[in-house]
Amino acid sequence: MTSFARVQTLPMLTKTLDRYFQQQHCASETLAAWLRMQCHPMQICTLIQDILRSPRLLEQVAARSYQHGNGFLKVVLADQGYKLRLHIWFAGESCEENLHDHRWGFVSTILTGTLHSEIWRDAADHETADLTTNEYLYHAAHGTQAARKTLVGERRFVLARHVAYQAGDAYVMPEQRLHRIMNHGDRLVATLMCTAPTQQGTTRLIPMHAGIDPNIQPPRTTPAQLQAALTRFLAEYLQEHQHVAA
Repeated sequence: MTSFARVQTLPMLTKTLDRYFQQQHCASETLAAWLRMQCHPMQICTLIQDILRSPRLLEQVAARSYQHGNGFLKVVLADQGYKLRLHIWFAGESCEENLHDHRWGFVSTILTGTLHSEIWRDAADHETADLTTNEYLYHAAHGTQAARKTLVGERRFVLARHVAYQAGDAYVMPEQRLHRIMNHGDRLVATLMCTAPTQQGTTRLIPMHAGIDPNIQPPRTTPAQLQAALTRFLAEYLQEHQHVAA
């Protein structure tokens, strides 16, 4: 993959990702290093400004973006089988994700703030569980069938480790690894991530507290909502990176 960090348009970035996924079928350290290289402030500002300046692109991105049930704004910049996604946690909006895995691996770079992540695993029979709760299987939308979830039953889990990623860090999350993000809500946090392509399948979904019914069909953002959110994000991001020209 190319490693230079000049400012690129979204089509230029997706062209590089197209070439990568033609040769590779998973997220890798190579992909993480490339994404980290691209995520300099001028590049991020250019991507956001290009969306805000193009009504057509704004409408396209809004149609596949939404406020995720786990507490962040999910902005899908590209969906080519793989997905390039901007995740935003605004200050004042704390969140605690449900425990889950993915049908695909991904790489992620922290753009600003600190991302707190927990890695979990299934408890062995002899272990004392850190969490005992119901587990669901999430079935992705396929053809005319909408996304749905089915109850598996009560399961036990152990917290394996906690990681705090700082701005500029990049990491790889393999498929089928149980994890969740916690955001304290004290400041802006944002990441840019790329997910590998996947086939139809299921995802494990584990509510962290009794009574929570995870929303698997959140409404898409409107262009006006996305415009307002990206305008706010750009202003706050530029304030934290004052050396970047608006």
